[in-house]
Amino acid sequence: MPRRPPARRPGRDALSTFVPPQASEKDPPPPVEALTGLLEDRYPEVVRLLGWIGCDSPAELVTAWAHGRGAGWVWRVLDAESEPGQVLAAWKDVLRSDDQAISVLESLVFETNMGRFAARASTRMPGGMRYAKTLHVVRQRVALSLWEHALSVNWRRPVVFCRSLRLARTYLTAVVANHELTDEKSRFQFSGRLGQAAVLLARFEPVGTADLEASAEQFRMSVAEGNPAADAVPYLLECYLRLHDNSGDREYLGRAALTDREFADASRGPTWHLMMAEVWLRLADGSPRNSRFAFYLRNAEVSLVRAGEPGGGEAVQHALLLSVAAAARRAPALLPSVRLGLRRLNNPFGLGDHLRRFAEAGHPAVELPGVLVHDLRTRFLESGEPLHRRLLADCFRAYVQLGNLDGELENARLLHDALALQEGTLAKTTALTDELSRMRHADDLLALAELRDNAKRRLDGIALLIREAGTNTTSCVPLVRLGRTLEHGGRPLDEVARGQLRVRLGDVPGADRWIQAVVEGDPDFFYEQAAGRALSSPDLMRRNLGGRSNVVTIDDYLGFTDSTLVFKPTTRLCFDRDAERSAAVRETVRRMGAEEQFGVIDLITTISAADVAHSQEQFPSGTELISVRRFAGGTELAKQVSPTLPEQSCALLERTARFLAYMHGSDGASAGKQVHGVRKNVRKEARMWLRSVLPDEPTAAPGCDEVFDAWWALLAGTGLPPQPRRDAHAFNWLVTDTGQIVAVDLEASHHRPMGYELAQLTDDVPALPVDRWDLRRQVVTAYTEALAHCQGAPPVDGDKLWLAYRASLLIRAVRALSDRTGEPGIREHGEALLDELCSPHRDPGQPGGPEEESLSGLAVLLRNAWAERRGTPGGAPLRELKDGRRRRISKALAYHLRHSPHITRDASGWVEVGTLAHVLSPGIKVTAEEIVSVARALTETRFEVRGDCVRARYGHSRPAIVEYQERLPDSPLYHCTSSSALREIFERGEGLRPMSRQWVHLTTDRAAALATGRRHGPSVLLRVTDPAGLAWRHAGGNTWLAGHVPPEALSVVPLHQLFATHG
Repeated sequence: MPRRPPARRPGRDALSTFVPPQASEKDPPPPVEALTGLLEDRYPEVVRLLGWIGCDSPAELVTAWAHGRGAGWVWRVLDAESEPGQVLAAWKDVLRSDDQAISVLESLVFETNMGRFAARASTRMPGGMRYAKTLHVVRQRVALSLWEHALSVNWRRPVVFCRSLRLARTYLTAVVANHELTDEKSRFQFSGRLGQAAVLLARFEPVGTADLEASAEQFRMSVAEGNPAADAVPYLLECYLRLHDNSGDREYLGRAALTDREFADASRGPTWHLMMAEVWLRLADGSPRNSRFAFYLRNAEVSLVRAGEPGGGEAVQHALLLSVAAAARRAPALLPSVRLGLRRLNNPFGLGDHLRRFAEAGHPAVELPGVLVHDLRTRFLESGEPLHRRLLADCFRAYVQLGNLDGELENARLLHDALALQEGTLAKTTALTDELSRMRHADDLLALAELRDNAKRRLDGIALLIREAGTNTTSCVPLVRLGRTLEHGGRPLDEVARGQLRVRLGDVPGADRWIQAVVEGDPDFFYEQAAGRALSSPDLMRRNLGGRSNVVTIDDYLGFTDSTLVFKPTTRLCFDRDAERSAAVRETVRRMGAEEQFGVIDLITTISAADVAHSQEQFPSGTELISVRRFAGGTELAKQVSPTLPEQSCALLERTARFLAYMHGSDGASAGKQVHGVRKNVRKEARMWLRSVLPDEPTAAPGCDEVFDAWWALLAGTGLPPQPRRDAHAFNWLVTDTGQIVAVDLEASHHRPMGYELAQLTDDVPALPVDRWDLRRQVVTAYTEALAHCQGAPPVDGDKLWLAYRASLLIRAVRALSDRTGEPGIREHGEALLDELCSPHRDPGQPGGPEEESLSGLAVLLRNAWAERRGTPGGAPLRELKDGRRRRISKALAYHLRHSPHITRDASGWVEVGTLAHVLSPGIKVTAEEIVSVARALTETRFEVRGDCVRARYGHSRPAIVEYQERLPDSPLYHCTSSSALREIFERGEGLRPMSRQWVHLTTDRAAALATGRRHGPSVLLRVTDPAGLAWRHAGGNTWLAGHVPPEALSVVPLHQLFATHG
C-alpha cells in the first residue's frame, strides 16, 4: 500500500489531553448494551453503512468508543435529540484532545447530528465558531477516518477496501471543493488524498478516464499547496499509466515523461523510479527498432538500477520489470518492433491475471509467462513476506491455467509450490491467514486433487471449505465453492472419508449436515446456505443483469461466486405465479423435445425480506421475499440483436418466438375459457404512452381515448384469442454459450392480444431494420407454426396475426417515443418505425385491405402529433436536436421567460413563440419550431406550451400570475444551497427565502437538487423530511414551491446518505 503523507491536524491545535466529563455517583455510566441499543435506534443508516465498509459489530465499536471517551460522554453524543447543544460541547471536547484521531463511528455520528439538528445547534454556536466551518471540519474528520480505515483493510479485503475508499472520496471531494474553509497548511492533505484515491481504486477495479484526469489535476494542486513532490509525483505517474491502460493513448506516457523532467530536482525514491521504468518500457512497447526505441529501453534500465532493492509489493514489480526489460534487450534484431504487452498491467495485484495478456501480445511478450514464473520463483520462493507469497502463488496458479505446460507433472509441481507458499512450509513461517489466501489454498487443493485424481487432496480441500464456512459465518464463498465442486462430480466420499471428515471437523458447528450434503452430492444445499449469506456480505459486489426487474447476481474478488446465484426481489403472489408458470413451461419444453434449445432458470430457494439485513435499503418498496435461482451463464438477447446484423438477429428472434409460442401454449388453465380485462389492462399502459405524443391542450382532438378506441378496434376485429402475458422484451431472455434460449422472469400476470408480445420482442429493443418486413414475417411465421405444433391445433389465420402484429408495432413505437431511460437509439427507432407504418403494407401480389388503411391513418395522425410536439413541420423528417444546442436554447428560454426585462409578457407570463425567436436571435439563431421542441421535451418540466405561446411554469423574478395546485408532497423535499448561505439560513434563523424569485424552489428528486446546486460552487444539500404544516404548491414534475421554509423544518443531508454502497 502507499506511503502516507506526514500527519497534520486539519482542525484547531490541541489545547489539552481529552478528559471526558465525569458522571456523578447518582448517574452511573450506561452499560455498553444500552449505548449499542441507542446507536441502532437513532442512527440505523450509520450502522448499516459501517457493516458495508467492513467495520466491527456495533457492540465492539461502541465498546472501543466508550473506553476511549467515557460511556457517559458517548451517551450524551448519541442522545443529542434531548439537547442538541450537547453536540457542540462534545465537538469542542474532541478538538481540545491531544489525540486528534477519531473513529469512523464517532465521525459519522457527529456529522449526522450536525445535520439533523442544524437549526437548534447553530443558534447555540459558541463565540468564534460558525456552523458552516464546524460542519466542514467534521466532514474533514470523516474523510480522514474513512481513509485510515480503508488503508487498514488494504489488499486483504479488496471489495471492502474499494467501497471504503469510494466513500472517503465522497467526503474528500466536498472538502476540496470548499477549500476556503480549510486551513492553508492542511489543504494539500485533502487534495493529495483525493488524487490518490482514484489511483488506489484503479489497482482493484476499473476507474473511468474522467476520474483519473481529475486525479491528475488534484495531485498537481496538492503540490502547489505544499505536498512534497517526492510523495505526490509517484502517484501522478501511476495515474498516467492507468490513463494509458484505459485509452491506449501514448500521450499520457509523454505527460509522465514531462512530469519526470519537470520535477528533476525533487528527491526520488524507489517508487518513482519503478513508475518511470514502466513508462519507458511502455514507450518502447510497439515502437520501431530504431534509435528512439534504444533510448526508451536504456532509460528503463537506468531507472531500474536507480530503484535499488525495494521491498514489499515493489520488489515483485521490480523483478517483473527487470524480466520485461531483459526480454526486450534480447529480442531478435529481425523483429520490426518489440511487443511487451505491458498495457493494463496493474502492478502488483493483477500480475497473475496478466500472464494471459503476455501470452497473446506477440514477441517477445509471448515468452514472458514462463520467464516470469522462473524468475519470480528463483527470487521469492523462500520469502517470508506474506505479500510476496500471495503474489507468487497467484502467478503459479495462473500459469497452470494457461494450459501450455509440458505435462501433468509440471502442473502438479507448480500447484504443490503454490500450496507450500500459502502454508509457509518453504520459508518455515506461518500460513497466510487472510480470507483470500485461505480460499485460494482450498481451491488449489481441489485443483491438484482433480489433476492427480488424489482423494486425500480432495478431502483436505473439502475439509478446509467446510471449516471456513463454519468459522466465517458471513462469507458465502466457501459454500459456493463446495457447491461447484459437487456439480463437477468427482469421486464420491466413502464411509472412511466421511468418518475422517467428522473427526477433523468435530469442533465446527453444523458440520455433520454439511458432510452429509457432500456425501449425497447435493450442490443445491450449499447454494441455499450461501444465498442466505450473500445478500448481507460486505465482501461481495452486486451486478445488475439488465432488464426491468431488479435482477442481480453477486461476484467476489477472486471470482469463486461469479455467475452462480441470481437474486430477484418480489412478492409472494408474484413468486407463486412465477413458480407455477416455470413448471408449466418446463413441462411443455420437455414434451416438445426442446430441452436443449430452451430453458428456465432453476429455483434454489427463497429468502424472506424480513430475514435480510437492510432489505429496505437494498430492494424496492413492497418486497416480501427474494427468490434465489441458479445462474444461467449467457448474454441478454438485447445485447445479441441489432439492426446492423439483420440476418443474425432474425435467426435469434425466430428461435425466441418459438419459445414464446411454447410459453403461450403451456397455459392450460385459461385454454378455451373467456378471458376478461384485456382491453382494460392494455388501455392503461397505452394511454400513458399516447399522452406523451398527443397534444396536451384540453380542446385538442382526437384525444387519447379516441385514438385508443380506433387502435383497439383493429385488434378486436381480428378475432384472435388473447395470450398469457410473458413480458417478452429482449432483456427477459438469455442466450447461453451453447446457444440455448433461457427465459428470465415469468411472474407477469393477465393477458395480452395475440401479436402484442411479438411486437414487444422484435422492437422494444431495436433488433431489425424498420423496413425489413420480410424478416418480421419470418418471426411471426415461426411463432404461428410453433404455437400450432404445441397446441396440436390448426394454425391461426396468418393474415389476421400479421395485422395484429403490425397494429401492436404501432403502440410499441409510441412507447419508444415516450422512452425516458436515455437508452441510445430507442426514441430514434420509434420515430423510424412510426414513419414506416405511415405507408400501408402490401404483400407482393395482394391488395391492401381497409384495416391496413386504418392502421396507416392512425400512424399518420400520431406521427404528425409527435412532429408538432417536437416542433417539426408535418412534412419534414423527424429529427432530434443535439444535446448541446438543446441545452443552450433551454438556458436562454429560462432566462428570458423568467427574468429578462427586454421581452413583453402578459400577466400570466405567456410570450409568443415568434417573439421569443426574435429576442433570442442576437445570441443564438433559433427557429420557432426548435423553441417548441425544447419547451415540450418529455424531460423538460420548466416550460408550458399553449397554442403559439410559451411560458415558464415557475422561477420568475418578474411578476407572473401562475395558478398552482396546492397540496402536500408525499415524499421528502430537497434544496441545494451554497455553503456560504448556511449562516443566514440557520444561525440567523432566516430559513429558505425566495430572494429575487417569487417562490422557494424544492424538488423530490435529490439528484436534480444536487445538479442545480453544484452549478453555483460548493454546496450543501438540505432536506424537508416532513413537509406537513407548510403551504406547498406543485409546479409540475418533481418541482414544489413555498413562500418560505423555516430553519426548524430543514436538516442537512449527511454525505454518506448520497453514497450508493452497491453503485
